[in-house]
Amino acid sequence: MRNVFFYFLGLFFFTACNSNDKKQTKKKSEKSEYTITKDGINDLKIGMSQQEVEKLLNTHFDMNAEKDSVGYWSDTIKTKYRDLDVSLYFDRQYVSEDSGYMEVNGIETSSPLCKTASGVGIGDEKSDIIAAYEDNPVNMSPDWVNVNDTTWAMSKTKYSVYVRDDKWDKEIIFHLTNKKVTSLEARIIMGD
Repeated sequence: MRNVFFYFLGLFFFTACNSNDKKQTKKKSEKSEYTITKDGINDLKIGMSQQEVEKLLNTHFDMNAEKDSVGYWSDTIKTKYRDLDVSLYFDRQYVSEDSGYMEVNGIETSSPLCKTASGVGIGDEKSDIIAAYEDNPVNMSPDWVNVNDTTWAMSKTKYSVYVRDDKWDKEIIFHLTNKKVTSLEARIIMGD
């Protein structure tokens, strides 16, 4: 009787462990329609000029930064890339003192249609990010929020995880709210 008990106990543990392996394998094998990397989302890439993005998306952007006056060195455009809602972050690049153009330095989405190549996407947790990028440089911290006109404080609900590439020039940023990924961002590292 004792051997039968140990047999069923062992069978239970084997089944439970095997079940967890299948869940993890299923998560990693799910294919998303869009893949975000440190370079961008599919053929929408960091470093593209405004004209290249407009041609890709078959649209024209009206930017405040086109005024090329003091304070207009960056701009954000919310648009569609195919059926994906994205925010594009532009910075002015200067060719000469009197000539410049706008270039994408960041791309962000909150769409569940987009995931990383390792399968991390909207709704995942910080532990999923750490497990997927354990061989990469990773920084993480609570976000700072504006409490009033003069005071900033660390958020109790918003958190960001920064996964760097081996050159330390680009990163994927996972924005979390209440411990779940709410948006994915590819960005040029501007400096620490």
